[in-house]
Amino acid sequence: MSSAGRVVTEYGGLYRILGARDFLALMVATARNSSAILHSGKLTSVDTAMSRDMTIHYRGVDVRFPIAEVDRMLEGANDNPTFGNIREIYGRDCYLSPFRLSDPIGSALDLGANRGIFSILALKVLSADRVIGVEPEAKYEPVVRCLLEANHVAPERAPRYTRLAVSPSSEQADPAHTISIDSICEEHALDRLGFVKIDIEGFENDLFRESEWLARVDNIAMELHPHMVGDLSHIPQALQSFGFRFLSVDQAGTPRDVNHSMFLYASRTGALIA
Repeated sequence: MSSAGRVVTEYGGLYRILGARDFLALMVATARNSSAILHSGKLTSVDTAMSRDMTIHYRGVDVRFPIAEVDRMLEGANDNPTFGNIREIYGRDCYLSPFRLSDPIGSALDLGANRGIFSILALKVLSADRVIGVEPEAKYEPVVRCLLEANHVAPERAPRYTRLAVSPSSEQADPAHTISIDSICEEHALDRLGFVKIDIEGFENDLFRESEWLARVDNIAMELHPHMVGDLSHIPQALQSFGFRFLSVDQAGTPRDVNHSMFLYASRTGALIA
């Protein structure tokens, strides 16, 4: 898909989730920042201009995002504008688009939870009982509390670890800064995980190096970083060994080999429809 085609598709997705006033603001911001967009090939200037409070209408559920307040919290933290995360997770629907999840998913994990934007999605849209976030950056903790409060979600439904998600062996080597999925499940007495979202910036290989945790999981959506970690071929091998059907795609959503993909989706409950 061409760059123009991706923009049209992405703005079509934003049209579906934004209210009329917010979508108009988006179009005005796009026009005013057209030179910066053409020069950089990115929408960062638009994301900055869209630092405003809004309600997202996503899959029949309203989700409130006090974006201006969140961006103020992260001011000076050398972080991206929050609307960029909204575009990806809600507008582009990068984590749920290939799934049909009809039932409440029970418990979920948000590995690489960042601001907690996917955690809110899982809590409100997927009706998760709880979503356990794992995020090594402590600066996002007040942001998560802000989002939970804005959406009237009890904090105990979204416990967080300020650590990095890794394999059991890596956790043993550095338990103060890392945690394994096995340890999370043991601490929270979890036998099943209805959904696991993974975006851990190049630690995918380590997480899947000891893959027994897959026996507890129904569905997975993950962002891949082959340019950071090299060969990822053992990940689909691990998924197949635990009975998962999977799909890996590039940024445009075209199916690719896992080493040339940006996202991977997997299910062993028949929820993967793409």
